[in-house]
Amino acid sequence: MNINTILRRIIIGGIFLVPFIPLIVVPSMFFPFITGKNFAFRIIIEIVFALWLILAYRDSSHRPRFSWVFAAVSAFVGIITLADFLGENIYKSFWSNFERMEGLITIWHLGAYVLVAGTVLNTQRLWWWFANTSIGASAIVSIYSIVQLVRTLSLHQGSRLDATLGNPTYLAVYMLFHIFILAFLLFRHRGAQWVKWIYGALMTAELVVLYYTATRGTILGLIGGALLAAFLVMVFGKEYPRARKITAGVFIGILALAGAFLAARNTEFVKTSPVLSRFANISPSEVTTQSRFIIWGMSIQGFKEHPILGWGQENYNLVFNKYFEPRLWRQEPWFDRSHNIFFDWLIAGGLLGLLSYLSLFGAILYYLWRKSSDNHFSLVDKSILTGLLAGYFFHNVFVFDNLISYILFFSMLAYMHAMAVETAKANAFVNNNGEEMTNKHAGLIFGPIVLIALVSVLYVVNIKGILTAQSLLQALAPHQEGPEKNLEFYKKALSYETFGTSETREQLLQAASQAADINVSPDLKQQFAALGGDEMQKQIKQMPNDARYQIFMASFLNRTGNFDAAIPYALRAIELSPKKQAMYFELATSYLNKKEYDKSLATLKTAFEFDQTYDRALVVYAMAALYAGQNDLAKELLVSVYGTMIIDDDRLIGAYAATGQYDKVIAIWKLRLEKDPNNPQYHLSLGASYLQIGERQQAINEIQKVIIINPQFKDKGEYFINEIRAGRNP
Repeated sequence: MNINTILRRIIIGGIFLVPFIPLIVVPSMFFPFITGKNFAFRIIIEIVFALWLILAYRDSSHRPRFSWVFAAVSAFVGIITLADFLGENIYKSFWSNFERMEGLITIWHLGAYVLVAGTVLNTQRLWWWFANTSIGASAIVSIYSIVQLVRTLSLHQGSRLDATLGNPTYLAVYMLFHIFILAFLLFRHRGAQWVKWIYGALMTAELVVLYYTATRGTILGLIGGALLAAFLVMVFGKEYPRARKITAGVFIGILALAGAFLAARNTEFVKTSPVLSRFANISPSEVTTQSRFIIWGMSIQGFKEHPILGWGQENYNLVFNKYFEPRLWRQEPWFDRSHNIFFDWLIAGGLLGLLSYLSLFGAILYYLWRKSSDNHFSLVDKSILTGLLAGYFFHNVFVFDNLISYILFFSMLAYMHAMAVETAKANAFVNNNGEEMTNKHAGLIFGPIVLIALVSVLYVVNIKGILTAQSLLQALAPHQEGPEKNLEFYKKALSYETFGTSETREQLLQAASQAADINVSPDLKQQFAALGGDEMQKQIKQMPNDARYQIFMASFLNRTGNFDAAIPYALRAIELSPKKQAMYFELATSYLNKKEYDKSLATLKTAFEFDQTYDRALVVYAMAALYAGQNDLAKELLVSVYGTMIIDDDRLIGAYAATGQYDKVIAIWKLRLEKDPNNPQYHLSLGASYLQIGERQQAINEIQKVIIINPQFKDKGEYFINEIRAGRNP
């Protein structure tokens, strides 16, 4: 066996490992469902790409040949590369972070994957084995999901299946692809009948899994894709009478099920179903639906600012903050995606980036439907693959891609490229002896250079990141040695200086804030505070236009009592995100603690007026009014919404107590005790409030109730009672 054959087999073996990446979960790393999969993919692709370079150098039959699919992939990678290097934040666009692990580095790996797989897997048989390998991996994921469904294995996000993907949406699109792949293999199979039964059974199982992910966009995408595939066969499949009958049945069955659902959407059965109720609730007035439209509108504003090449990847958060709509207070505070892949590429790569992304779909469809005697696909094949593209396209209207869906889509691109250049016939494996090398001595130099470069890339791109992810998770975990050990791991994670540094700094700053409130030595608190503050200042220097880090720093300084220092960061956050209420809340906190009540009131008035339906904005505005001595304003605000000033809210308790309105404080504690009459802390707080207005016997009564509830409190309680009877305040 010569070197070329060995190289080729190792490369093929590496490519055949890719379908098993969805099974990887690494609990020892930060974001265990994300980081392990991504590092594994990068390592595999880097190795097979390096070996492919050597093989292609030695054997011209493994060098890339032109196809419109390959041209589209090259254009997409090239345009996004240019957009990232001209974008708002080159470093983040290139490396991304642990939570997403996308960025240009992933796009390059996907491009390399298409190049290698599309060149080396150069026969229909190899792709048949690859598809079945992916089906085998999906079977394992399906089994895991079904075990989750019967509650033998725990779910990771709520009540929806997520398997080893860690996210129902990610699992849903994974199932979507494999359902269509199974249909493709099922209709293509010409061998033993039992194989078709296996395909059919697995397709049924994966339909069940997809259903219980309750991912509406993906399920609707499957339905739409199946309808389209059936329609194409029905219209153009005159020479396939049996297939037309089957697809007609599928078409009519889907429409019948859809009609039945619409007729029953208001029934108790649908309302009590966790999955069906999600579909029944789809409407323009639904919060999720409204938020999608709002976010898409913000994306359009961002596109107008950078229309040609966009902002660069991983910079959507800048658009989200700058064009934030106050109505989004009901949603999560930090969006880094528009939840629409097309808007995401419009922001990341501008109009050119979006068009290059759409060209990937166009190139596949072109090769599927071109009129050519050497076309590898029957009408049924074309219809199923077109249905897959349609379903995937619709899915992406409502969510965003992840590594696993990218792998599946780019595998399809690699397959189409291989078929387009007819490698099965024109580029059969030849030149086993490497006779085409123009310079044998140069070949002896080229291989070692590539392998040395590979080792360097593996370390820089992966090993350092893996060590960071492991150290960060250790920093977040409890240790017998106490918080000192956590601080040690934070320092270790920071020492690697990787793309995970930003998330390490965020977690460190939170730990520093928490350290200020827990029972640790003043010296350790100071160490946490100093390191956390210094590192976040470095982060702000690296990303000065990211409001997220500005407000994190302001919050940290407020929690540690540095109110004057917090104000400039809060003001900068407001400058970067002028309509986001949370920024104003933090600034008002600084003013409130500095007893600059008028400034706090004015700041919170602005936040309240952005959207007067925001309950928190109303409550804190009323709180500020109380501190500022404007009781009438506070009353007007609270009564207009709640009908009373007695609202169960710690911030109002503090404001009422600070302004001497203990009658309202007492009323709130009584309100809490109505809901939880055996809560000893509520009784103690009520007793303390009675003591403030001189109702000593009432205070004693509450302490006695605590003793009854918790006899272990007896000694301390009797001490308090004796102090109160003696006229002292304990």
